[in-house]
Amino acid sequence: MSIRVSDMFDLLWKPPRGPPGVKRRPLDKMLLENFKHFRNWGFKIYRTYYSAESDEDWNNLVNVLRHQTSLALGLLESEELRVEDDEWMKRCDGGKSKWADRVNLIRKLFRLFPREDASLLDGMDIVGVREVCAKEHAEATEKMAGAFFKFALVADKAVLRDVANGRFVVKAIDYDWNPLTSRGNPGKIQLFTGDLLALWGLLFAAHLMDTNKYMELVDRDTENDVWFANGFMPPFGDCSQVQIAKDDPLNTRFRVDP
Repeated sequence: MSIRVSDMFDLLWKPPRGPPGVKRRPLDKMLLENFKHFRNWGFKIYRTYYSAESDEDWNNLVNVLRHQTSLALGLLESEELRVEDDEWMKRCDGGKSKWADRVNLIRKLFRLFPREDASLLDGMDIVGVREVCAKEHAEATEKMAGAFFKFALVADKAVLRDVANGRFVVKAIDYDWNPLTSRGNPGKIQLFTGDLLALWGLLFAAHLMDTNKYMELVDRDTENDVWFANGFMPPFGDCSQVQIAKDDPLNTRFRVDP
């Protein structure tokens, strides 16, 4: 399963409303001049650990999440997905150049909304973050499409220490968690930063098909203590994973400049 560009376009599209009682021709979401009427999408990320030495790790985490998700969106550019998107074939006759334009727009509209407030969030546990997310849900709804998934990202002490040690993970929480429907999941997962698009895609697919999102969220990579994202979407591959070049003659993928 993967994300369909046509479905994402429908979700992100928010044309202006006309005057009450006045009928007018609907705007065509496929025209370039109407791209300004699309909404941002993504996640809000809460920082719950604060120290001078962790500031750099926090900034690195946010930047890596943005960059890797942009890379992972390259999955949508595949010829296979274009041909399989029947709605796209109907609307644009499957045009390749228009497809690339739309994928690029989706990439530009992706956002992370960092939430920092040491006086409020420092040391806060998941229960507390859920409460804050619920209070700020209306604001999230204004900022981005898909806020109704009611999922947010969390960078706590363990996450930022992992980042400091070169392990790029982040936590995601369901702030509308119901233990009766979560299939044993505690309403939170840890995932590699390169799998953020897969998480968003899973939540979107569960919404479209009206299925339980926890059917896929219960799978875990026990060796790495993260969500097993590849069980849901075709893997983008390690091209979207953070990797460190090593000055090693056996390492042929990267080269360290002298």
